[in-house]
Amino acid sequence: MDVSDFKTLFGESIRTWLDWDALDDENARVEDLVLSSREDIGALYTVWHVDPEGNPGEWSHPRHRPLTVEQAAGTGWPEDRQAKLDGIREELADDDEPVVLTLPVYRADDNLVVLDSNHRIVGAYRAEAELRVLLVVLAGPASSLILPGLAQVENDRADRI
Repeated sequence: MDVSDFKTLFGESIRTWLDWDALDDENARVEDLVLSSREDIGALYTVWHVDPEGNPGEWSHPRHRPLTVEQAAGTGWPEDRQAKLDGIREELADDDEPVVLTLPVYRADDNLVVLDSNHRIVGAYRAEAELRVLLVVLAGPASSLILPGLAQVENDRADRI
């Protein structure tokens, strides 16, 4: 799979702002990664941010920080997002079978950011379901011009190390 295949497969569904014109086979590649460890899945970054008080925030604000799947699962959200997450959690909570998800992800250095299906992965994580996740990874430059909010992800990860 190349960058144009990735865009064909996921481009229409990804609502996260991504500068597709800045990515091509010269500066990006597509790889796959399978995760089944709750710890590894919880460490994926979402595109959701919070302000310093923990309230929903914006990627464009320099003091707002991105959340990992684990952090997002433990956050109280506005009614509409909360309802979506609760619905997914309830649907999957009593399922005896593993939940298998395919997620488009952007990789810059060691940072993995879920580009789409944030509700599904966070809701499934909240359900404490057994997860098997296929990440279709678009590995590209570490540039906030390509993926806004990437600087906050890099800063957050540096603060954790």
